[in-house]
Amino acid sequence: MTQREAALTAAEFAGRKALVLGAGSSGRASGRLLARLGARVTVYDRNPAALADLGFAAETLVAEKIPSFAGFDWIVQSPGVPVPAHARLLPEVDLAAAFLRAPLVCITGSNGKSTTTVLIAEMLRASGIRVALGGNLGTPLCALVDEPADWVVAELSSFQLEHARRVHASVAVLLNLAPNHFDRHGSLAEYAAAKARLADLQGPDATLVVNLDDDWARGVGERRRTGVLGASLEGRAGAAARLRDAHVEVALAGTPWLRMELSALSPACRRYPLNALTATLAAASAGAAPDGVERTLRGFDGLPHRAQRVAVLRGVTYVNDSKATSPAAAIGSLAAESAPVVWLLGGVNKGIDMRSLAPSARRTRTTIAFGKAGDEIAEALRGTTEVVHVPHLADAVREAAARAQPGDVVLLAPACASFDEFRNYEERGERFAALVRSLPC
Repeated sequence: MTQREAALTAAEFAGRKALVLGAGSSGRASGRLLARLGARVTVYDRNPAALADLGFAAETLVAEKIPSFAGFDWIVQSPGVPVPAHARLLPEVDLAAAFLRAPLVCITGSNGKSTTTVLIAEMLRASGIRVALGGNLGTPLCALVDEPADWVVAELSSFQLEHARRVHASVAVLLNLAPNHFDRHGSLAEYAAAKARLADLQGPDATLVVNLDDDWARGVGERRRTGVLGASLEGRAGAAARLRDAHVEVALAGTPWLRMELSALSPACRRYPLNALTATLAAASAGAAPDGVERTLRGFDGLPHRAQRVAVLRGVTYVNDSKATSPAAAIGSLAAESAPVVWLLGGVNKGIDMRSLAPSARRTRTTIAFGKAGDEIAEALRGTTEVVHVPHLADAVREAAARAQPGDVVLLAPACASFDEFRNYEERGERFAALVRSLPC
């Protein structure tokens, strides 16, 4: 089990020297909170422009390498800044956890985190429960400490959890594990351990929701004797939420809680029903009402850049799943399409073997590889399907439009990060949509 540590108090920061690593949104939120607590704050970043107009009293430090920790009482880590474990290291989420006014519902996994997180928040809100939403999804937890909420619902990444010791979620959700972020964690075992900390840090009375169809999530759940709720699409024994006879069925403590036809779910929920099941269990554990959950499952439209239908041009449907930044996510996105697919793959590899894409690529009409990882992808898929290699996303869209036939889907599910051409996956998705809309009708 991961070592759990007691929550911090304001007195432990007053007058103390705190080094904040990174001046992005998490670093700025951490710095503001530390300054309010009376700490003497220094903010480090490699980019001088990032340190402008911080909005709180702080010294600034610019350097290519992370500075020495000597002389600082606390080192507060932004998730985007990799550092080894240290006795005085405090991840931003640990700092926030000490001062949040409401208990935590936290979600982690390799794929589906954001959708599940927002579903939970919407289910609670539809039940009249006040929610603050953030974490890896957008708003740093340190920026939510003053929110008058009944629950804080937070997506947490492996970067946020790898050194966490004080995030004690009252409800935690483990979705799945697939190879990702080896450029940061080094191995699947280290990546899995970082994710599992969310469950390992829970208290004895907390609830853990697990995807029983995923070996990793199920295994973490099996470490616990009580407080585990399972969801399954495969009919696994003991599932509290499942699909049966084309219905979603949820039972809590052996008592039926919700039953609705699968066809009644919104298209976004039907595409990935496991997200709907785990979200329902988590929301119910936090006090959501069945009618609030059902309204959400019927009306949820999904999130931007996640299997978004952009346009239908000349009988071809264009789908933006720019958030599919790992091979496993891209494979899942492809599997959800029933029509022939022209698959757009490319960007920056995160240290993962692209040969895992090959079995899925066999069912595509054409695969178009682009960006920094284009060569690697084209080589990995050689002999499995027709592969076209082009330099940039714009070239990929033009090539896809030329090759797609009426009834096809052109799917941007790139299996890679976006940083060769774009700031983030959002900018990549927006560019894809713009390129599609500029095609001839």
